[in-house]
Amino acid sequence: MKIFIRIIRVIFGIVLLAGFVYGLLTFAKAAPQSGDYREMIEDQRAGDVGRPADGTPASSGQTPGAATAPADGVEIVTPTVEPAPSPTPLPDTPAGRAAALGLPAPPQIDVSSWEFLLVNGDHSIDKYVPEQFGFLNQTISETDIQTSYSVNRSYDGAVDIRIAQPLLDMCSAAKAEGLSVYLTSCYRSYQLQAENFARVNANNGISDGKDAQGHYITMPAGCSEHQSGLCADIVDKWYPTMRAAEQRDKPLQVWLGEHCQDYGFILRFPEGKEDITGVMYEPWHFRYVGTDAAKYIMENHLCLEEFLTLYQ
Repeated sequence: MKIFIRIIRVIFGIVLLAGFVYGLLTFAKAAPQSGDYREMIEDQRAGDVGRPADGTPASSGQTPGAATAPADGVEIVTPTVEPAPSPTPLPDTPAGRAAALGLPAPPQIDVSSWEFLLVNGDHSIDKYVPEQFGFLNQTISETDIQTSYSVNRSYDGAVDIRIAQPLLDMCSAAKAEGLSVYLTSCYRSYQLQAENFARVNANNGISDGKDAQGHYITMPAGCSEHQSGLCADIVDKWYPTMRAAEQRDKPLQVWLGEHCQDYGFILRFPEGKEDITGVMYEPWHFRYVGTDAAKYIMENHLCLEEFLTLYQ
């Protein structure tokens, strides 16, 4: 009887052991291997491409990763990115003063530089004389610049040496266009201007150098821009007298008005600005201020006084 009971226990133990071993084998087969994990991850990533952000599955038949086409009649609106607004210039700056007048920002320049010497009826330079002259041939038939006076280069072709080359370049370009060029007057000394002032007054029966509208037709000594050496009266030939009405439409004056800024010059006394400059319209009088300032002045139809006011 005891032997029988032992045999039953051994058989029961063998059955339990066999069941335990079978369970381990079954679990090992069901567990994913390392390669299976990689495949699962790749399958998961592929399934996420093209899936809406809310986690709902992509529509059936759609290729993973393909862009979702809009439904018929549905307009896709792309948001417009507005550019950042430009900062408003400070009022008490050149840009701010220009903006208040509806003008673009002026160039960044130093108005205390020699190019911007202001000479007019309210700003005398007394007996100022340029430090060095450049002498040009009046008809630009000779294209060199002399630095000392000679009988072939009169003071009618003398300018401040710093504008001699730009002036020569401008006049040479005009001649290359088939135009005749004559420098009728450049530098005038204080004494010469005093004599000119007296003569013009006597010829016109006036004493202050002004016409009936109160605009200068000749400047007092010390107040003429010619004394600065920074300007030139340019016409197509020598004239004993010059009148604006007769000169404004001359081919040379038209060409100079269109191209002077390319060489750093401006029409110094433009029509319509007489009350500001104090001087009658002179279509022959060109003043050097440098290319940046010249382009701004001419493109915006200003006179030198208006331009300088932007920096004050």
